[in-house]
Amino acid sequence: MIDLSSIMAQRAENLTMNEPDLIVRYSLYTDDRRNWGILHILDSDEKVVGLEFFESEDSWRRPNAIVDFNMAAHEGYPTSVIVPDDVFPQFIRNVHERGGEGFSTYLLSELNLSPRIRV
Repeated sequence: MIDLSSIMAQRAENLTMNEPDLIVRYSLYTDDRRNWGILHILDSDEKVVGLEFFESEDSWRRPNAIVDFNMAAHEGYPTSVIVPDDVFPQFIRNVHERGGEGFSTYLLSELNLSPRIRV
């Protein structure tokens, strides 16, 4: 399983290195079988300027995942979903089948993030 906390920490570091005024916070969530995370990108006034959902190999399959992505986007937040490269085709099919809209999707490799395996 991918170590999402290290990926989110790496992404937070990349964002603040490029834009030092940003504040980045992240949370890791888990259920009985899956891990996923949300990175909150804030401006210097601590106003949310972006949300990034980090999904593991299978967390994007959880029943409310697409609803969560849609809700964040519909609330007006620039929303992105970052998935492992190897699940991208399945993820996109799932998004279309379940009515996903209003958010961007990125591969870990597109953001120069190197997944580590959690033991």
